[in-house]
Amino acid sequence: MQTAEIEAALGLDIGGHGVKAARVGRDGEVLEQRVAPIANADGRAIEAVEALVAELAAGLDPSGRLPVGVGVPGFHDRRTGLLRQSPNFAGWEDQPVAERLESLLDRPVRTENDANCALLGEAWTGAAKGARDVVMLTLGTGVGSGFLVDGRLLTGARGAGAEAGHITIHRGGRLCGCGRRGCLEAYASGPALLVTAREEGGEAPSASPVFAASRAGEPWAQATVERYCSDLADGLAQLIHVFSPEAVVLGGGVSGGFDTFAPRVEVLLGERAIPACLAGVLPLRRASLGSIAGAVGAASLFLRPMEGR
Repeated sequence: MQTAEIEAALGLDIGGHGVKAARVGRDGEVLEQRVAPIANADGRAIEAVEALVAELAAGLDPSGRLPVGVGVPGFHDRRTGLLRQSPNFAGWEDQPVAERLESLLDRPVRTENDANCALLGEAWTGAAKGARDVVMLTLGTGVGSGFLVDGRLLTGARGAGAEAGHITIHRGGRLCGCGRRGCLEAYASGPALLVTAREEGGEAPSASPVFAASRAGEPWAQATVERYCSDLADGLAQLIHVFSPEAVVLGGGVSGGFDTFAPRVEVLLGERAIPACLAGVLPLRRASLGSIAGAVGAASLFLRPMEGR
């Protein structure tokens, strides 16, 4: 299917708790969107998720004519077409997800890592529109990442590259979900922020109350946010030194506190990053498409020229 022939596409973003879906027009406008939860523990099985994808696709495109781009957490090996591993879905190792969905939906399907899809969405119509060298972190349950290098999506030889959440910022530090210690994800994710809050003598159910307490002058919250900013700045400085991007975009649930933490992170980056690498990066950019970014980016797999893909 040629890109020039397509007037719209479906984009689906599969997460550990549900699927976000959108019908997206040729210029990136979201024509319709839906969200469906994965309702039970067994819903992580690939067959159950496929059924949910089929239901959403049928609802957004009853004609069954539009192609479908799908963002899936995990490592996509473009040489083989296999999803090598997915952290949110046990048993999804070495699965031909695109091939399975094409058979189920009877239409063209392309898949990509979910954080990469969020980046593609933001670079198309969001906070990084027009930029060709971009670093994006999604600060949520984990720390996802995506990189554009001269307009090309960076994935690595086997689809397992661009995992900034697992660069080391504290050697021998907290245990990360990947099994290693000291990863950026273990300090800059939403759950990690709450761990830091407890270490500082506070308690909060989510990131938002921590930032609110910090703005209100609560000492434990201010200490928590300062540590969070320092850890995030350390991770970003490493990435900026490697990529020297023209834009750094921060998304995910923790970015709800962007106005609280970003100014301090920018100050710390000014102290820790080489000026030549940092030039033009600041101010940091907050992702603007919200929770639909991944679905928009997934649709772009069909709707935009795919440099490096």
